[in-house]
Amino acid sequence: MPRLSLLLALLLLATPALARERLRDRVARRPAAPVLMDPLPGTERIAITVDGATRHYLLHRPPHADGPRPLVLVFHGMGGQGARVERLSRFSAIGDQAGVIIAYPEGEEGTWRVLRDPRTEITFTRAVVADIAARTPVDQRRIFAAGISNGAMMSAALGCFAPDLVAGVGLVSGGYVSPCRNNPHGPAILFNGTADTTLPMQGGRLMMPVRDFAAAWGSGAGCQASAEALPARAGARVERFACGGAEAVFWTIPGGGHVWPGGPGAPPVPDATQEIWRFFTAIR
Repeated sequence: MPRLSLLLALLLLATPALARERLRDRVARRPAAPVLMDPLPGTERIAITVDGATRHYLLHRPPHADGPRPLVLVFHGMGGQGARVERLSRFSAIGDQAGVIIAYPEGEEGTWRVLRDPRTEITFTRAVVADIAARTPVDQRRIFAAGISNGAMMSAALGCFAPDLVAGVGLVSGGYVSPCRNNPHGPAILFNGTADTTLPMQGGRLMMPVRDFAAAWGSGAGCQASAEALPARAGARVERFACGGAEAVFWTIPGGGHVWPGGPGAPPVPDATQEIWRFFTAIR
């Protein structure tokens, strides 16, 4: 019995130390925070305070632009950052060529929390636009949003719930829980690949089929849009849904994955950036 009592006492003394050691091991094994990438030349990282919290965005102003200029907000995917989607989308080059202001807002911990309640992120976006407008003249009628994956969800939330802020949206490799039921809402152009396993275009795991989402987006109040086949482009099927003042153009890319079409790691065509900008310029 004395030996058993001694053994139990030793185990009790050792347990807290073992627990602490295991906790230290788990902390050490956690993935490190992503390294903050530098923005491309001509782009600056700006801090603003929103509801008492410090948030950031990248700003790329075109050279030699006089008067109010259009603004495109480009949103990164889950775990991303502004400098990464700047490289992925190549929108800063569009800004220089077309005289457009480009901004890359950054989500807290690399995430846009919009699935349940997008109001906080929409408030942040409004603050970003206001801060940009205080620095350089912005054409308030020509503010647009584009994004990939979780950033596409963020852009869709803006197009649905803040049509007074953004005139149109570009949604790349996104997945969506429910259709936009607000009217009016801004026009949308969507790109999804048939081989995307991250956010499959056929839906699943609470996500709806993306084509159904596009059809609902193109349906205005009191009408249900039918698909209008547009000429195929770069091997992609292109459909337009439009009625009641609403519009959605849906690109289905055979064999396309969870990528930004035309960007790094994707085939050069179709080029989603060029197509999104072409779509935005046609919005009146």
